[in-house]
Amino acid sequence: MKAERRSQAADRKRDEQTVLVIGGSGGMSSRYRDLVEQHGWSMRHYENRVPPGARHGAGKVALIVIMVTMVSHALRDQMQSLTADGAPVVYLRSASVSALRAALEQRAAIEQRAA
Repeated sequence: MKAERRSQAADRKRDEQTVLVIGGSGGMSSRYRDLVEQHGWSMRHYENRVPPGARHGAGKVALIVIMVTMVSHALRDQMQSLTADGAPVVYLRSASVSALRAALEQRAAIEQRAA
């Protein structure tokens, strides 16, 4: 019973969190979003720049994923303003769905162990 309540609380907490995907391919955005939502998070994808006020609209940031082979230096620098919550940052060498999946699964496993 306690484990079930703890699991439900973790699911609610995850529903309120956002994964920021920085860089990557705009054509893959819907596939990235599907994958993130399968894990119970919402997603914001910034391919070219972070718009003004994005920090306030992102909510609680669970994870920041930077796809380093497809991100400009300017966008990488703008991302720095989004890490104020101390959210973990993961750097991926590939902009592939499978690379993002692995990062999300690793983060979910860490959260599950902490719960």
